[in-house]
Amino acid sequence: MREKYSFPVSPECGGRGPGRVLVIAEDPWARDTIRVLLGSMGCHCVMASSVEQARAKLGQEDPDAAIADTHRTTAATSPGLSGLEEICLRLRGRIIIVTGEGHDPEVAALIQKYCLPQIWRERLLQDLWSTLSSLPKLSSAFRRVIHSARLIFDSFLQPAPAGIRTSQLAGRQVIYQAEDLMVDLFLEPPQTDSRRISLVGQLLDSAKPERRLNILSVALQGPKGPIAIGSTNKFGEFHFDFDLEQNVKLEIETAANLWISVPLPCLG
Repeated sequence: MREKYSFPVSPECGGRGPGRVLVIAEDPWARDTIRVLLGSMGCHCVMASSVEQARAKLGQEDPDAAIADTHRTTAATSPGLSGLEEICLRLRGRIIIVTGEGHDPEVAALIQKYCLPQIWRERLLQDLWSTLSSLPKLSSAFRRVIHSARLIFDSFLQPAPAGIRTSQLAGRQVIYQAEDLMVDLFLEPPQTDSRRISLVGQLLDSAKPERRLNILSVALQGPKGPIAIGSTNKFGEFHFDFDLEQNVKLEIETAANLWISVPLPCLG
């Protein structure tokens, strides 16, 4: 994909590579959630499913920072804590701990001993970016290339069928294009006494309709940061339900550190 979609690098990238973050998480949900979140921030992820694996990758990958999910995992066991402490010493203040309610007292002691930044699992979307970007020597490490998709179809701009008012239509379809990639979206506006919007989308390759665009990171971004994250299925499809907000955009990672940005139409 990188060769095909060689969009120009934006000037703010300065030609440097993305920040490399070591992600330590046994739970697949945590790994996927953190991976998509970091990707939406312009980071390159080095994934590890255990502390032992993370120690091996630490020397090979030379990451800028690490994020360790210790909530109900073997990272909280004595061998895991020993390995985690070694990573803390090597990265020296550039590791974030993700915890949950009832986390192990030994993990809490490690956090206190090294003054480690801590994020609650329930607040990953809200707190990860600000916490990561505040770590020493990382303010310029996180860069990504964003290519804006152009609108090629909007159902609200089409003549309504005879006898049907525009206000009676159940939803709005918009289609965007970025080179050969098409982003087909259907948005269902809020119902009475609700602020929830349903968004169903599909990513397609117009040059190769049979091509599968699966497991691509998708992020819904609001003015204050990520609202929701997900990934495409084997058909390139994705779905979000979210509260009505202004200036919301959809971002899809089409290659490493390369994203398509799609501004959503106003539905309020």
